[in-house]
Amino acid sequence: MAKVTETNPQQRLNYSDDLAPVIERTCRVYGIGKIESFNLIETGYEDCNVLIKTSNRKFLAKMFAKYRKEEDIERFVAIVLAALDAGVNHPKILKTNTGYIYRDETDIVLALLEFVEGKTFKELGRVANDNERQSLLEQAAFINRIGLQPSFMIDTWAIQHLEPVYADLQSFMTNEDKKMVEEVVREYRNIHLEALPQAFVHGDLTKANVIKSDDGKIYVIDFSVSNWYPRIQELAVIAANFLNDPNSDMSLKEKTVNIATEYSKFNRLTEEELKYLYPVTLAAVAMELLGGLREVYLKKQDSEETQYWISLGRNGLRKALN
Repeated sequence: MAKVTETNPQQRLNYSDDLAPVIERTCRVYGIGKIESFNLIETGYEDCNVLIKTSNRKFLAKMFAKYRKEEDIERFVAIVLAALDAGVNHPKILKTNTGYIYRDETDIVLALLEFVEGKTFKELGRVANDNERQSLLEQAAFINRIGLQPSFMIDTWAIQHLEPVYADLQSFMTNEDKKMVEEVVREYRNIHLEALPQAFVHGDLTKANVIKSDDGKIYVIDFSVSNWYPRIQELAVIAANFLNDPNSDMSLKEKTVNIATEYSKFNRLTEEELKYLYPVTLAAVAMELLGGLREVYLKKQDSEETQYWISLGRNGLRKALN
C-alpha cells in the first residue's frame, strides 16, 4: 500500500472531530478500564495510531486509514494472529464480544493491541548489540516460517519498485545520487527474484518497528506491508536499516555475510540466496533514498521522517559504493 504522508495522523481518517468520545467508547467495548489520557503517535506513514492510558495499563488503538478496505482489515487481524501463533514477540491483539475489530458509530474502524513498555531502536538512537541482533534474527526466522500467504499488499517502498521509481525521479536527482542508484540498478537486473525461495516476510524490520521492551525482550511491530516475498528480502531490510551504523567500519557486504551466518542457525539459506543477499540489500538501501525523494518531489510531502529516509539511503549508498 502506498504510504500516506499527512503530518497529522488523524487526517488519514474520515473523521476530524474530537477523538475523546471514540476512545471512551473503545475502552468500554473492550473492557479495559476508565480512560486517563490518550495521544496520537506522530511517526509512521499509514494508519492513525493512538496511545491510550487507562486506570489499568496502556494500549494502542490502530485506527485504520480511510483508504483501507474490509479485506485489508481482515488481512491485518489474520497476520497478527498467525504471528502470535508462530511465537513472534508481537503485542497481543484484544477481542470484544463480537470479534477483534471495533466499528465505532463515527465509522472509525480499529483494532486494539496491548502496548509494550519500551522504546524502538530508532527512539533509543543506537545500534543493536550482539544479543539484540541475534534475537531479532530469531524473530525474523519465526516470521519467515509462517505458512500464511496473504493477499498481496502493494508497498511502493519495496525493492521490486526500484527501476520504475528511479525512472520517475531521475530529473529531480543530483548527479551523485543518479550515479549511485544506476550502479545498484545494474546489479539488481542480474537478480532473479522469482527463482529464490519465497516466504512470508514482514518486509519492514527497521529500527522504527523493533522495540526493546523494559523487560529486555525484542518485540516486532507493524506488519502492514508484509507479503509473500523472496525470503532474503527480510534480511536485506534488516541489514540496510536496523543494523545501519554510520560509526562502524564494517562494510555493508561484511554485514550481510554475518547476518546470513547467524540467520542460517535458524533457517538455512540456499546458495542462491547467499549469492544475491548483498545486491538485494543494496537495492533496499537505494529504495530508502528513492522513497524519500518521491515523497518530496512527486507527492510534495516533506517531514523530518522523510529527510531521515533520504539521509539514510544516500549515506548508506555512499559508504557501500565509494
